[in-house]
Amino acid sequence: MQFGVFDLTLDEIMLFFQDPWVVGWVLIGSGILAAAWLLENITDPIPLLGWIFDIIVKLGSFLGFIIGALDILVGYVVYTTNPGGTLVAAVLIVTGFTLVMRLLDKFPLALLFALAVAIFATFTIYGFLSAYASDPLIGGYISQIISLKWMAVIGVIIFCVVYVLGGLVIKLIQLIGKIFASRPVSVLVGLAAIAVGVVVILSPVTLGLVIPWPT
Repeated sequence: MQFGVFDLTLDEIMLFFQDPWVVGWVLIGSGILAAAWLLENITDPIPLLGWIFDIIVKLGSFLGFIIGALDILVGYVVYTTNPGGTLVAAVLIVTGFTLVMRLLDKFPLALLFALAVAIFATFTIYGFLSAYASDPLIGGYISQIISLKWMAVIGVIIFCVVYVLGGLVIKLIQLIGKIFASRPVSVLVGLAAIAVGVVVILSPVTLGLVIPWPT
C-alpha cells in the first residue's frame, strides 16, 4: 500500500527542499503568516485580500506550528547542504521558531515535558527490572519495586526532579519565545522572511546559495 508523501525517504525529502524556488516560497509563505496581523490591517479595505488575511490570522497559531516546523526542517537542510547559505538558514530557523512558539506558548511546557520524561523513564525502568523478577536471589525485591505502588513513587520522583531542573531551561525558552511571538517582533521577522524569500527566488547566488546545490 502506497501513501504518497509518507513513502518518501529522508534523502528524497531533503532533495526536494534543495531547490531555491521551494525555499523561496517557503520563506514568503512563512513571512506572510508571521506578518499576517500587519498585512490584515493594510489590506482590510480590500474585500478579498482583507478576508484572506483575516482567515490567516485566525488560523495563525495552529497553521503556524506546522509551517514553523517546516521552516526549521528546511533551515536545517539549507545549513547542512549549502554552507554558503547561512543567512537563509538562520532566517528560516528564526521564522520557524517564531511561528512554533505561538502555539507552544499556550501550553505549560515544563509540566508536559516533565510528565513525558517521567512516563517514559518509569516504563523503561519497569521493562529493565521486570526481566529480573524471576531471579532466585533478587527476584523478591524486584517484584516489590515493580509493583504499581513503587512504580508510581519512582514516577513522581522523576517528575519532580525533571520539572525542577528542566523547568528552568524551558521557562527561559518560553520567555524568548514570548518575545519572538509578540506582534512587533513577529511582523519584523515575517517581513524579513518575505524579503529573503524574494531574493532567493530571483537571485539565490546573492545570498550564497550554490546552484546546483551540493549533495
